[in-house]
Amino acid sequence: MFAIAARTESTEPHLVELPEPAAPAAGQVLCRTLQLGVCGTDREILHSAVPLVPEDSDFLVLGHECLGRVEVVGPGVSELAASDLVVPVVRRAFPGQQHRVDLLAFGNFTERGIVREHGFSAPRWLDRPEYLLRVDPKLAEVAVLAEPLAVAEKGVNEATVVQRARLGDGAWTDEPPRVLVTGMGPIAFAAVVACRCRDWPVTMYGRDAPNSFRAGLAESFGARYLPAAHGAIAPPDVEQDGYDLVLECTGSDELMMEAAAALASRGAMSWLGSTRLPQPAPRNVERLMRDSLLRNHVFIGCVNSAPRDFAAALADLTLMLGTHPREIAALVTDRVPPRDSLDHYRRRRPQGIKTVLMYE
Repeated sequence: MFAIAARTESTEPHLVELPEPAAPAAGQVLCRTLQLGVCGTDREILHSAVPLVPEDSDFLVLGHECLGRVEVVGPGVSELAASDLVVPVVRRAFPGQQHRVDLLAFGNFTERGIVREHGFSAPRWLDRPEYLLRVDPKLAEVAVLAEPLAVAEKGVNEATVVQRARLGDGAWTDEPPRVLVTGMGPIAFAAVVACRCRDWPVTMYGRDAPNSFRAGLAESFGARYLPAAHGAIAPPDVEQDGYDLVLECTGSDELMMEAAAALASRGAMSWLGSTRLPQPAPRNVERLMRDSLLRNHVFIGCVNSAPRDFAAALADLTLMLGTHPREIAALVTDRVPPRDSLDHYRRRRPQGIKTVLMYE
């Protein structure tokens, strides 16, 4: 069988041949990939030319946004049954870790398709039931979005926990936060979805023209679209017209600092994007520090997601299927067979959001 992989010292995606997995041992299940999302993380791994490969391998099988189906359960498995639809969680802690898995220090975990463990672009793979979330068949067409949506849910949830610790249990409940989302990629749209499912007012800031597909889709979700061409993000009166929460989804330090200037007092920012190999650049960090000090800002680095965030993602996908079925389906802008997918790993299409590989 074939899988899509990143090779050491190459920036190109490769088709690699793998042996068929063995029959599941005790405590294992054999799964089949049905749908696989292509992510900016996949492209960054390739662009770096230094994938974090498993031991005794010179390549890393890509793929971490997956909808699978259980084919065979091994002895002793009672949590899942053949034909169950599942979404795998990506990060797996090494034995003996005490912290929540998404808060572990680097080096204390693997991540399938990202860090030292092969991913899910192979048609069939073995796993353990504790890493698989059962999915309602009604979500089959959109469940592949659960992993990126869980990342956005973490950004929202972590900021909410911090703000309620600082401002009281009613923070962002009695009065919803004014939210700014920067970027127009999959995580940015996931952030819009997470906010709209909470009925929070949200603005998406991007470089597209106002009449573009992506700008229109953001507005269809109930967001306001703010094009970069209209000027600075920060309004003249940041307290009256600024934002209480910024979900930064681009990884651009320049844009992050511009968005920080739009945070009102007691605001919070969650960083949901970054470059894999950051390059130093001169910025007016003193201005960021001064404004953040005077306005009591909080900045939160977010990566991966907790079990609570996956549960929230699946719940919000269910909600969106009821309220915005066409919009949530429109986030998948390309569906391609695996053998025709390699160019999608090199670059995202203009106006593209999420490419999904269809295995059946």
